[in-house]
Amino acid sequence: MTKPKTILFALALAAILAACSDSSETPQASADAAAASPEPAPFYVGEWAADPAWCTDQSEGFPITITETEFNGRENVCDMSEIEPTPEGGITAQLSCTAEGDTVEEPISIAQAGEDIAITWPDRGTEATIFSRCE
Repeated sequence: MTKPKTILFALALAAILAACSDSSETPQASADAAAASPEPAPFYVGEWAADPAWCTDQSEGFPITITETEFNGRENVCDMSEIEPTPEGGITAQLSCTAEGDTVEEPISIAQAGEDIAITWPDRGTEATIFSRCE
């Protein structure tokens, strides 16, 4: 009587294993799905303004646009390099900015401040400026 139980157990186990490994996705489909779901952009990527009104009314000020490798304002274009995470969850980077034909290099720190970001230019000796995301 142990042989029939062993055979039934083996058949049941084989059916369970087959069901677990039966997938409608091919290995290529799984790889495509993984490639199609990119990592989210870093927290600092987007269009930001020190005054939320500047997002739509630029008579008094204007927003900045930050990508993963650029920091751009109204009259300057900056490449961001040497981007390093900070222990607090922000980043530090080196800016190389071109404005009106001149190039300036300076460090920058960007930290999360709730839904906003706090930007500090350490070489300028100023406090952080809070920027809100433009919609």
